[in-house]
Amino acid sequence: MTENLSISVSRCEVEFIPGTIAALGKPTSQRKGPAEQVARLRTFRITSSDELNLIVGLYVWEAAAPEVRPIDLLGGLQKHNELKGRGGISLTISRDGKWLVPLRVLKYNATKGYFTLQGASEEEIDSILGHSFRELMMGLGAIKLGSREVIDEESNNKRNQLAMTVEPGNLEAIAVAYAVTRAQAVILDFGLDVA
Repeated sequence: MTENLSISVSRCEVEFIPGTIAALGKPTSQRKGPAEQVARLRTFRITSSDELNLIVGLYVWEAAAPEVRPIDLLGGLQKHNELKGRGGISLTISRDGKWLVPLRVLKYNATKGYFTLQGASEEEIDSILGHSFRELMMGLGAIKLGSREVIDEESNNKRNQLAMTVEPGNLEAIAVAYAVTRAQAVILDFGLDVA
């Protein structure tokens, strides 16, 4: 259960919308599959002083890993359109039964001319936030934060990717991580060289 109705995070405000609803759809990991399934959906809104108004959902699927996806961009600048079609977070279940949240960042890709999800260091995320991301996340209930190899003993090609683990259902930590690594990164034009 979310204790806070909203949390201020740098230039963003994360507002938790009460309640859980059933949502019919296809998990991103199974989007080519034929069958839809039902998810328990909890939503939050991210707003900012530069006109961003984005509804985002945490989908807990019946037969797929949980995920965070943007639902509706209600307002914002042209660059906020970058948050509509990309930037979801596919969670996995860690070895100890927690939710593992990959911490990739929407970063401007000069070659492509738009924002893409890219790996980031903890220092880069700190720079987007303006202070310690680790301290913020631990204060919101994150259990571990580090490389996937360190926090979940992964030995695959994602082992060096930054991630955190949380108790299943910890919407506050997940929503704030999304706000920092997606919305705040776009607001600050992360990766765009301004000469």
